[in-house]
Formats: sequence, structure tokens, C-alpha cells
Amino acid sequence: MTAAVVALAAAGLTLLVSVTNFINFAYGDFMTFGAYAAFAANAAGLNFFLAVVVGGIATAALGVLANLAVFRPLVRRRARVLTLLIAAIGLSFIVQNVIVVVWGTGAQRYSVDLGRASRFGPFVLTPGDAALIVTAFLLLVLLHLMLQYTTFGRSLRATSNNSDLAQACGIDTSRVITSTWIIGGFLSAVAGVGLALETNTLRPTVGFNELFVVFGAIILGGIGRVYGAMVGALIVGVLTEVSGMYLDPAYKGSFAFAVVILLLLLRPQGLFAALGKSD
Repeated sequence: MTAAVVALAAAGLTLLVSVTNFINFAYGDFMTFGAYAAFAANAAGLNFFLAVVVGGIATAALGVLANLAVFRPLVRRRARVLTLLIAAIGLSFIVQNVIVVVWGTGAQRYSVDLGRASRFGPFVLTPGDAALIVTAFLLLVLLHLMLQYTTFGRSLRATSNNSDLAQACGIDTSRVITSTWIIGGFLSAVAGVGLALETNTLRPTVGFNELFVVFGAIILGGIGRVYGAMVGALIVGVLTEVSGMYLDPAYKGSFAFAVVILLLLLRPQGLFAALGKSD
């Protein structure tokens, strides 16, 4: 389940990195925002699954707004990558504080029953856990089909590889980037809901705290490499949880990162080729 959550978040973030060429440090707070938006819709009486869709749409809109109001003007002024990173960190604090103002600092929980845990071979899962894993798998398969077999997917890969050349070939790179923010925002919201269900609590910092695990998956798979991020998420997620069987759970994240660092020392470029090439 941890790997499923990380894979969704990592796939969305690495898509953004591939077309914008900078890391959005507010992505963890986008996850939190999506989880809270879904929580509010569910608390208002909407079916839980429809509430998740509402959270995804709200977070996609937040991503588009962030791009139009913050990042696109900076990119057009040819701002340095460091400037974009600082802007992303500032946006992270803004989103986090808006969440605090609207929903407060107390812990929230979804009013959804995940069912009784059952054993499936070596795994112990609730029906809710299984539903999240299946949902993540289906979304990642749809992402793969979109990237490989649609005109937009080809445009996205071309923009990722060389945006200037893609634009010279007639591709509307601005539209591609905006659409990527929509996809990334939606995936972040679903990942945020999954994270809140996994930890059984929803707080304003839940996504921010998970962001560095997502970074680990992206770095392991290779920055800007979608399929690498998926596999990296599986490795990081499994290592994180399995290590908790043998170590103090407080250190399981550190153990996973230690393994990631070791693997990067052996293969600095990550596990897979870039999105605009092999992906």
C-alpha cells in the first residue's frame, strides 16, 4: 500500500519535472490539499469515491492556478532554477497555511470503513487497502497508455525531450505543460487520500512529510523518468515497510534512504532512461 501511494505521487511529480525542468517542492502540500478537499466533499455527504474525484479536480485546478500565477511568469522571464525552487517552497508554505486556516491543525479521519484485515499469502490487507492498490495500478496503466499511444502523450514526450524543438514542430508546449499540471495534480490528490487512509489520520503536514520519500523514489528511478519513478516507488515503499519488521519503525524511512543512496552510488543515473527517449 505504501508503494502504491508513493508510485502515484512519484509518477505525477516526475511528469511535472520532465516538462518543467524543476522540482515542485509544493507537491507534498498538493497531496494534502487534495486529501482535505476529498474529506470536505465526503463530509458534505458525497460518496467517498466521488469525493476523491472532487479532490482530484480541485487539486488539478490548484496546479493550473499555481502554474499560471507563479511559475509561467517566472519561466517567461527566464528565471533561474534556484528562483523557481524558492518560489515552489514559498507556495508550499502558502498552501499549508491555507489548509490550516480552512480546516485547522487537528487530526481528521475519513468516515469510511476499510473493512476487516485478511491474510493474502504473506500480506495482511483490508478491502480498502486492496482497492487502493488496484486503483493505483489502473491509474498507472492509464498513464502508460496515454504516454505511449496518444497524440498528447507523444507531444508530452517531445516537450520533455526538447521543448524548443517541439514548439518549432508545431506543438503547443504551453498547453502540454498546463495539461501535465492537471494530471500531476489529480494523481497527487489520489495519493494524498491513500496516504491519509494508510496512516489513518489527516493533518496539514501529512503530504509534506511524505515528500522526501517520493523524492527518494524519483531519484532512484532517475529524475524525469516516469517508469523509473514507478519502480523506484515499489523499491522504496517495500524497503520502508519491511525494514520496520527488524528496526524501530521510527528509523524505517532512514533505512530506505540509505539503500537508495547505496544504489545511486552504483548507478548515479538511476534505473531507467529518460521520458523523452526510452520512456
